[in-house]
Amino acid sequence: MSLLDQAREAVVVYLEEVTTDSDGNTSTRPSKTGIPTRARISPLGYKDDSGETQDGGFQTTSRYRLVLVGWQGAPLGAQSQVEWNGKRYSIEGEPLVHNGSRRTAHVTYTLIRR
Repeated sequence: MSLLDQAREAVVVYLEEVTTDSDGNTSTRPSKTGIPTRARISPLGYKDDSGETQDGGFQTTSRYRLVLVGWQGAPLGAQSQVEWNGKRYSIEGEPLVHNGSRRTAHVTYTLIRR
C-alpha cells in the first residue's frame, strides 16, 4: 500500500458528456449525475502559497491539486466538474500523468473556482 492510496476527502465527480441542441449542434457539459469517490486535495498556491489569488480585490480564484484515489472511470475532461465541501469546481488545463512506478503512478488535476 502506498501513501498515494490514502484519501481524506469525499468528492462527487460530474463527468464530461456530449449533448446535441435543437439545431443539431454538439457541445460538451458536465453530466447531471455525479459519481461519489475519494480524493486527496491540497492547495495550489502562488506567491503567498495560500491557494487563492485576487484580481484587484473583486474576484477571488481558488486552485487545488486533486488526485482521485481508486478512480476506475474515464479521465476527467475539460468540462468535468468536481463537488467538494458543497462547492463546485472546474478542471483547469490538462491532467498531469505521473508514471514513475507502479506504486507511485497517479493522475493530478487542477481544480479552480472563481
